[in-house]
Amino acid sequence: MAAADRSGKRLAGGTLLGRRAWLLLAVCAGASAAACRKPQPPSIRPHLARVTGVTPAGIALEVQLEVTNPNSFPLAAEAVEGTLFVANGQKLGSGLAHPRSPIEAQGTSLVSCDVQVAWADLSAIVPLLASPRIPYELRGQLTLGGRTINVSLPFTFAGELDRSELLRAGMRGL
Repeated sequence: MAAADRSGKRLAGGTLLGRRAWLLLAVCAGASAAACRKPQPPSIRPHLARVTGVTPAGIALEVQLEVTNPNSFPLAAEAVEGTLFVANGQKLGSGLAHPRSPIEAQGTSLVSCDVQVAWADLSAIVPLLASPRIPYELRGQLTLGGRTINVSLPFTFAGELDRSELLRAGMRGL
C-alpha cells in the first residue's frame, strides 16, 4: 500500500499528487514547445493595382496587398518591388516603394503603397495604344520584417489598362 501524507493524499506514482505533478509537467512542456515554435510564413493576396498617373518619366501605380501574419509577433511591410509587363511580354519598367506598414500578430492587414515605375521601354506600349484595353502583368515581391523573421513573398497582378484612362492619366502628368 502507498504511503500517505498528513492530509491523507497518497504519495506514490499514479496517486493524486503524482497525477498533478505529471499534469503540471505536461502543461509546462506544451507551453515551452509553443514558445519555441518555428515562425510560420505569412501569406499574401493581391488586392488592387491601379494606374494613378503617367509622366514622361514613368507610370505611377497604387498597389494594395492583403497580408496575413499567422505568428504571435507583429511584422512590418518594408518594401514592395514590381516590374510592369504588357501583353507582348515586353518590360515597361520597374519600381520600388517602402510602405513601412504594420501587420499585427495573428492578424491581416492591407498594405497600400504607390510604386513609381520608371520607363524601361516606352516604345513597348505604343503599338498597344490602338486597342481600347491593354493587357498587363505586374510581377513583384513584398519584403516583410519582424522580430525573428525576414522574408520576401512574390505576387502577380494581371489585368487590363483602359487606354482612355491611361491617356487621361498621362495628360494630368504632363
